[in-house]
Amino acid sequence: MGFSICYRSTRPVSPAEAAAINRTAEAACQGYTWLSCESLLLSIDDEDSHLHGSSKPNFHPHFEDVVSAANERLPDGTVRNLLEVLCRISREHSIDWEISHDYSDGPIGYIRAGVCDADVQTQIEIFADVAEELSNLRDDKFFDRDMNDEDEDDEGPSILPFRPKSD
Repeated sequence: MGFSICYRSTRPVSPAEAAAINRTAEAACQGYTWLSCESLLLSIDDEDSHLHGSSKPNFHPHFEDVVSAANERLPDGTVRNLLEVLCRISREHSIDWEISHDYSDGPIGYIRAGVCDADVQTQIEIFADVAEELSNLRDDKFFDRDMNDEDEDDEGPSILPFRPKSD
C-alpha cells in the first residue's frame, strides 16, 4: 500500500522560474538523510506549466537504509521538514502550493506566502506522529546491532539443542 503527500503550484511557472525553484529546493533538502520521507521532487506539468510533485513518507525503513543513514550523521528528513521546505520556497519565490495526499478528495489545504494552513499543518503533524510511533514499535535491539558480528564472542548456538526421544 502506497501513500504520498502531493504538492502543486497554484499558478503556472516559466521554465526559468522552475529552474530557480528547483535550485532552492535542492539546496533546502541538502543536509538531511531523508530516511523517513522522500525529499521534495518537483517537475513541470507539460499541459498547464504548474510545478508538482509528491513525496512518500517511509513509516518502516529497511534496516540497511537505517544503518546507512546513521553513518551519514545527518538529521533525518521528515514530513515536517518537507513542509518547511515548501514554505521556504513559497516565501522566497512567491509561489503558493496546493497540498493533498493519496486519500484526500482534493486539496487538504494550501501554503500561501510561506504560511501553511492549519488543516495542512494538522494532517502533516498526524503523519509525523504516526511515523514516530511506528519507529518506537520496532525492535531497538535489532536496529542497534553492530553490523560487524565477527568480533563478538561465540556464545554457542542460538537454537537450543533437543535430545532425541528415547524408544
